[in-house]
Amino acid sequence: MVFQKIKPKKVSDEIYEQIKGLIVSGKLKPGEKLPPERELAASIGVSRPSLREALQKLEAKGFLEQIQGDGTYVKSATSDSFDGFLEEFAKKDNAIFDLMEVRRILETWAAYTAAERATDKEIAQMQEYLNEMKDAKDYGQIGYIPDANFHSTISYATHNVLLIHIMNNIYEWIEKVSFEVRSRMYTDEKSHEELFNQHSAIFNAIREGKPLAAYNAMNLHMDYIVKELNKVFKK
Repeated sequence: MVFQKIKPKKVSDEIYEQIKGLIVSGKLKPGEKLPPERELAASIGVSRPSLREALQKLEAKGFLEQIQGDGTYVKSATSDSFDGFLEEFAKKDNAIFDLMEVRRILETWAAYTAAERATDKEIAQMQEYLNEMKDAKDYGQIGYIPDANFHSTISYATHNVLLIHIMNNIYEWIEKVSFEVRSRMYTDEKSHEELFNQHSAIFNAIREGKPLAAYNAMNLHMDYIVKELNKVFKK
């Protein structure tokens, strides 16, 4: 016999394929929290044991991460292979400058593409982080977290799933760079104003749908950051 009987899929396998598809397509993004188990099971129309089996499989395959007492989160696709490497890479001399070279390549393209693809919701999110940066500037605060979040939102606005996962993986580095630069200048009103103006130029170009202007604005921003990092680390 050359033919074999077709076995119907288990419900848990169907759930696994559906959630995996949402992650791979980018509809579920890295760091996004899934609804509570009871709510998710009702939403999909399955039993909790079947859902639990699928979630365990997704976790084993590296798609999800369950945090005790908190919930289930979408995991960055590159995290397992990257975590150990980044830990060692951080010990390398001038590692932060290697990061900036990679950031320039990724983020200038991201700004260009976000100007073509950003949704109204993503534009509004960028505006919110820009407002938080302005508040930090006005009140003499460092403001490194909204800075990093602003850049992260631009990567999300490309709708390129692989880029989103890569940028999510180096988010802590972006936050570190923002802190290093801003902590040295947060009492310098002129420097803080310059940083805010740079982010405003990037935002305005994306909001107005001007890809080349967004690319150029991001490139100028990267130039400025590298110059400031050279002062910090005396390269």
